[in-house]
Amino acid sequence: MSLFEGRRRPPAPPAKLALAGTGRVRGAVLALLALGSLAPPVFAGTLRGQVTDRATGEPLPLARVTFESEGTLEETRANADGHWRTELDPGRWIVRIAFLEHTSSVDTVSVAAEGEQVLDRALVPESKMETLEVTADPWQGVDDQPSAVRLDARALRSLPAFGEVDPIRTLQYLPGVQAISDISSGLYIRGGGPDQNLILLDGVPIYNPTHAFGLFSTFNADVVRDVTLYKGAYPAAYSGRLGAVLDVTTAPGADDGVHGTVGLSTITGRLSVGGPTGRGHWHVAGRRTYLDPLLDQLRKSTPEIPAYYFYDLNGKFDSRIGEYGLLEWNGYLGRDDLHVDLDADSFVDQRWGNRATSLRYRHDFGDATLALTGSISRYDGDTSVQIFTTPISFGNDLEDRSLGLDWNRDMGNRVLRMGAQTSFYRFRLDQDFNGESQGTVNETPWDASVFFEDDWRFGERANLRFGLRVRRFSEGERILWEPRASGVWPLSETTRLRAATGLYHQYLQLVSTEGFSGGDFYLPIDETTKPGRSWQNVLGVEWEPNREWRFTVEGYGSVLRDLVRFDDKQTAGDTDTSTDSIFLTGGSGWAAGAELFAERRFGNVTGWIGYTLGWTRREFAEVNGGEPYPPKYDRRHDFSAVATWKRGVWTFSDTWTYGTGQAFTPATARYSIRDPATGGVSEFGYVLPGEKNSARLLPYHRMDVAAIRDFTAFGRPAKFMIQVFNLYSRRNEWFVQYDTSAPDAGAEVVQQLPVIPSLGVEFEF
Repeated sequence: MSLFEGRRRPPAPPAKLALAGTGRVRGAVLALLALGSLAPPVFAGTLRGQVTDRATGEPLPLARVTFESEGTLEETRANADGHWRTELDPGRWIVRIAFLEHTSSVDTVSVAAEGEQVLDRALVPESKMETLEVTADPWQGVDDQPSAVRLDARALRSLPAFGEVDPIRTLQYLPGVQAISDISSGLYIRGGGPDQNLILLDGVPIYNPTHAFGLFSTFNADVVRDVTLYKGAYPAAYSGRLGAVLDVTTAPGADDGVHGTVGLSTITGRLSVGGPTGRGHWHVAGRRTYLDPLLDQLRKSTPEIPAYYFYDLNGKFDSRIGEYGLLEWNGYLGRDDLHVDLDADSFVDQRWGNRATSLRYRHDFGDATLALTGSISRYDGDTSVQIFTTPISFGNDLEDRSLGLDWNRDMGNRVLRMGAQTSFYRFRLDQDFNGESQGTVNETPWDASVFFEDDWRFGERANLRFGLRVRRFSEGERILWEPRASGVWPLSETTRLRAATGLYHQYLQLVSTEGFSGGDFYLPIDETTKPGRSWQNVLGVEWEPNREWRFTVEGYGSVLRDLVRFDDKQTAGDTDTSTDSIFLTGGSGWAAGAELFAERRFGNVTGWIGYTLGWTRREFAEVNGGEPYPPKYDRRHDFSAVATWKRGVWTFSDTWTYGTGQAFTPATARYSIRDPATGGVSEFGYVLPGEKNSARLLPYHRMDVAAIRDFTAFGRPAKFMIQVFNLYSRRNEWFVQYDTSAPDAGAEVVQQLPVIPSLGVEFEF
């Protein structure tokens, strides 16, 4: 999208004509043209501005700006930073600026020829107004990409949280999105796992977006401006994953001085501060757990209690370069550190984290925008285990250095987007046992791609978007074609049909452990294996009878081919690092389902209800006898309800979720092994597994509640928060394990978290 949209060029001068004929006729025509050229040309004036939220100071992307004068009506939209720009004929114009859930502004402006005026407006959120005159288009602010959901900072911060506001956990209440357990902030979207999701922070991939073993995500809500989730069939501007895209954008510093937030919760302390510079903004934030002293005291009497902490830091800086240039830097650093004493001579040390930085220059040419971006993202995880005198170590590093170029041109009813990106990777995986290497992987592949999108708009409520991405990966020297298409078409004044389709490939493979993200590691596939492939299709209907209510019904289906799965039967000491040795290859699968969504967006009580009916299957020749099986996250029914009630200085919120129990593989028999040399029977029994994931745990359900009270401290706004996780202490089932040490021991069901209350306080300055 253009940095300043809607620019209209001044009228062209009279053309010069080459005329044939007599000199007298030619002279007469040239004389008339000369007289006409003496009339002064009419040059347009420029009007530009930025649209922001008065309560937060954050920009309002896609705000609608209309211009009316003597029967002439023109329109433009703000870009992702809330900026807009247009050129108008001289005269008096009525300018209206509107954004969903905000009051509209109306101004009368006199435009002078060749002059430039600035019209910045801060719109008041509806929650801050007693009454609201509804003038905005009910569709404005809604992304025209099917299966796309956008949540701003206010929506993310209003819901109950497990000790810490978490954008990813908020998304888990949406239809089609689920969590695998109470301590998982991973996103399982439409039958796909977290390994099939592309996670971006200010356009930079984040390869392990979790803290505290998956309990929290890496995204500090204090710096998040908005979150956009593409649940499927995402556009050609993104690539590299088979399933979904989560695009997180951080907020710039405030325009009106230095402002910040200090917050304390049961688990962490937070500080966020930002403000303006001469021609831009700055914003920094950090958070850290402060349980270390308590855990250290507890470890004196109970050594097996772990020592643990995490922290993360965010930074953002932007500055205007000239009149139409913008330079932006973003940075992120996060780290987890765990130490567990198993006994006097044995321990486990584990450290993992992400580092990411990007530098982007964007220049506006009126009706076109050019952006150049360089970024570096790194994930590393290291585990050291000491068992008596035997050391064991495991390490994994992934570094991604990328360079991208994006060009957008807005031609009114048509937007062209083109871009190119090159990524250079470095993978390291090594294992050591008692000082001897058990296998090492060092790979340096690269990935290059170009994309093109052609977005046609028909009036205010219809659009068709066609895209193509072409990729080449160094391993195997394959060229991959990825066509994409989507469309939105009105069926009536309040109803729209939405559809999308696309082809996607994935080279990078995530090997994850059950419920413990700190042990995840990444590997690329090589030339011996085809990349994973998915074909996604989406079809839905959206009905918006008024600005208060919105209803959607959306069906989805995806076909997956050439899937890979980590081979957990590898033997120790196997140094073969080819893809065929590390992974099971040639897998296939599919996912299908339907989602229902009802949302109330205005009034004292707001919220939504979502329901998903879904199926997903996987098939590998080496698994389950070659028969299709459901992955553990196959969930037939998933229901969620979210409500927020504002009453005076109090805000109350409640969430309730219900889902089909998780799939697991039951044991069908127990057996022992006789040693043929001695005739003895093994002391410990073995479990014979049944059909893969053919049994289910009990259904999952949980209610969380929160109460937030606004007050004033030292003359500045503040909040006090009370939150209760799992209000009625439902001990949901997590997984099943079998005790083979006794012949009569059966299955043991490991339960999830009980009721957990938490307190928090937040001060603004």
